[in-house]
Amino acid sequence: MRRGLVAGMAALLFLAGCSGDVGSGAAAPSPTGPVPGAECPGMASGVGAKPVRFGVDGATNLAGLLGGKGSTGVVLAHQAEADLCQWILGFNELIGKGYQVLAFDFHGHGASESSEVGFDKDVAAAAATLRAAGATTVVLVGASMGGTFSIAAAAEISPPVAGVVSVSAPLAYGGVSAQQETPKLAVPALFLAQQDDGLFGDAALEFEKAATASPDAQALVTPGATHGVPLVIEGGDAKLRAAFFAFLAKHASV
Repeated sequence: MRRGLVAGMAALLFLAGCSGDVGSGAAAPSPTGPVPGAECPGMASGVGAKPVRFGVDGATNLAGLLGGKGSTGVVLAHQAEADLCQWILGFNELIGKGYQVLAFDFHGHGASESSEVGFDKDVAAAAATLRAAGATTVVLVGASMGGTFSIAAAAEISPPVAGVVSVSAPLAYGGVSAQQETPKLAVPALFLAQQDDGLFGDAALEFEKAATASPDAQALVTPGATHGVPLVIEGGDAKLRAAFFAFLAKHASV
């Protein structure tokens, strides 16, 4: 019964968020616009982060904060009705652990301009930006809708990313069905959630079952009803945080 409800939720979210396709093509992003992360200056201070603007394949004039050094990078994708500031604790913690990190605003959020492409294209553009900054290994990490779009992007990005982590992701959102893309996911994947957080715990298990091409697909659902980013940042769910950092150590060590 719960599995049927999950599928129903996915269909409703997918239909509600559908939009027309826009042709792809590289575009030079504008250097102007609001400063990324202006509302969360603590993300830049003390960790050497800098605001960046980027875009490719229709996902243009996106805004983010890039921090840290090294060849192992992490993309942080935020939840709905939020911006990159949501990841401030995770951003700083990952930089402290030696990762190069890009937290960004999805188009139409924060300092990023609006666009008509799928939000998964924003994630792909962020991964390309990390690679241009010197990261040879990239992991995608997304919470809630950011997890949905990270899964979908990971199934399409070439060359492949090293892995993808979704936290409380719905099966579909904003016209993008991660559930449909998951069987094509040929990279390690970790699906995290809490069991009493609506249907997101069931969704994590559904993702794991669907990830038949992944060499290492894992799902971990713990008791509780917390949603998204708070689960994996400092002070979050200890078991989910341990699984998160173990996954990074296994597939994207620094």
